[in-house]
Amino acid sequence: MELNPRHLPNEINFLIHSKAYEFGREGIQKIDANDIKDYLYHVSWRNKEEIELCDMVDDIMSLSFSTLFDYMKAKVIKEAQSKDISDFNDLIFK
Repeated sequence: MELNPRHLPNEINFLIHSKAYEFGREGIQKIDANDIKDYLYHVSWRNKEEIELCDMVDDIMSLSFSTLFDYMKAKVIKEAQSKDISDFNDLIFK
């Protein structure tokens, strides 16, 4: 199956949303389907033009919160490196 970020099969979108719901039931409220898609496209499916449907399902179902959290933490650190201290005023001066 050709990998197209703008058009995933309905079954895959359903699984991604189900995984986000699963995290929510485990008390992890801040993870949504977009976070999961971001991880999949930038890590699991990176440099792949095609992927089997069964491999997509396996990647989604086997995704753990700790793996996703590590990815998101690294992403935030990388984004913060390009910021100036004034960008954090709302956090510092609350």
